Amino acid sequence: MVNIRDIAKAAGVSVSTVSKALNGYSDVKSKTREMILDVAREMDYLPNVMARGLITKKSNTIGIFFGDRQNSGFDNPFFSELIRSIKDVAGAEGYDILIFANQKRTTSSYKTICYEKGVDGVILILTGDQRTDENIRELHESLPTVYIDSVSYQYTNVNFVETENVNASFQAVEHLIQLGHTRILKMAGDQVAKASYDRIEGYKQALNKHGLKVDNDLILYGEFSRDKAYQLIKRFFSKPSGVTAVFASSDMMAFGIIDALKDLGFRVPEDIAVIGFDDIDESKDYQPPLTTVHQQRFTMGETAAKMLLQLIDSQDGITRHATIPARLVIRESSGTKREG
Repeated sequence: MVNIRDIAKAAGVSVSTVSKALNGYSDVKSKTREMILDVAREMDYLPNVMARGLITKKSNTIGIFFGDRQNSGFDNPFFSELIRSIKDVAGAEGYDILIFANQKRTTSSYKTICYEKGVDGVILILTGDQRTDENIRELHESLPTVYIDSVSYQYTNVNFVETENVNASFQAVEHLIQLGHTRILKMAGDQVAKASYDRIEGYKQALNKHGLKVDNDLILYGEFSRDKAYQLIKRFFSKPSGVTAVFASSDMMAFGIIDALKDLGFRVPEDIAVIGFDDIDESKDYQPPLTTVHQQRFTMGETAAKMLLQLIDSQDGITRHATIPARLVIRESSGTKREG
């Protein structure tokens, strides 16, 4: 079996110089490094991922950033299927994945940690202010990067995979209108995510189609948080409003909304209808079972992983964008008992 002593002998350099060259030390002249790598390649010496990466310029590892410092993405069941599908696609193509979920690490280290770990590209599933952090911008300008349904509305020239948010939200709100609701509260996500604005746009389009006024006072921002949505609903419904239905931009917020309405003495759906967005597993077992928009989480993760691997291989500079269809799943929380 070839070892670094054999390479040193064949290259006519010291063992320490070979070791430094294979491990990327900067005090080895580039000409010497290339000569050592050529010898290592000819002798079929691949001691570890680092050396293989130096020779092929790839580590066959991709990174995943998700969650925020207040509520790690691990707490939201929406993400588990995304991660599994990414892992399946990456594994089938010979890639490992690294999940970056250190909540104490500052965003300023995103680019640094990616280079430290030697990842070939990154998938971003972000929340809140992370979406517009300048260090995230620096990251996606430095490495092949794909966002999953978390891109900021401020970014246009980035690679991302998203749900068909506008049309899906239109379907949800039109369903409520067809049930007779004319004052519908929109519990939006945050004021940064493109998905938040697209779901608001779908809400507005449905109201406009049916001649209903868009009242900005009926648009609240629950930040995709169950607790935040709970508090907003408790405050909003503490006084008369005429609202008879709520459309939430996530199932977790819908659960908080239903909990708050129950605590206020309202019945769901008899007094207030509620629709969510995601169709996580808990939604069908919630009381009442939640009408919601089904996102194809596995397809989203699979598409993002394939897109990232394509970017890594081609490096053609072409921006990629994929929109995944969604559908309304009708259950009892909107005032019907039909399972979609």
